[in-house]
This record gives sequence, structure tokens and C-alpha cells, in this order.
Amino acid sequence: MRKYSLRDLINKVIWHPELDRKKLEIRFIDRPEGVSAIRGDEIEEVGHKFVFAHVPIPYHRIVEVRYDGKVIWRKGEKVDLSRI
Repeated sequence: MRKYSLRDLINKVIWHPELDRKKLEIRFIDRPEGVSAIRGDEIEEVGHKFVFAHVPIPYHRIVEVRYDGKVIWRKGEKVDLSRI
């Protein structure tokens, strides 16, 4: 069974023709602010170590990913592409 990465999950939402990237929300640790969020339409690039939006966000700081308000991934869980 293939292991999927958080990067795979984000790319699926951004590039899948039936999914709306505006419904994607990535919550991340933003020092010193606490936890901040960006929407999928704010993402400029999905790199190997960072998600680039208005600031580069390292994957290890991402704590939760939501699609259409539903949590599809939380830090510490395995990535399951079928949850979308």
C-alpha cells in the first residue's frame, strides 16, 4: 500500500478538476501569532518542503487541513486521500 504525503493531499485538492481549491483551508503554526490559516486559492506553489502563499509554510508547521469545513487531515494522522 502506498504511503501518501501531505503534499500529495494538497496537490490533489488543487489540481483535481472536480474539487474547488477555494474550499481548502490549511491551518498552521504561525509564530508568534499562534495558529493561522490560508485558503487553497492563496497557494502559489506546493514545494517539497514548503507550501508557498503570502509566506513560505514548512510542512512540519501544518497542523490541520480542511475541505469544505470538514477536517480531512490532522497532524499525527496518516494521510488518507479518500477522505475528500
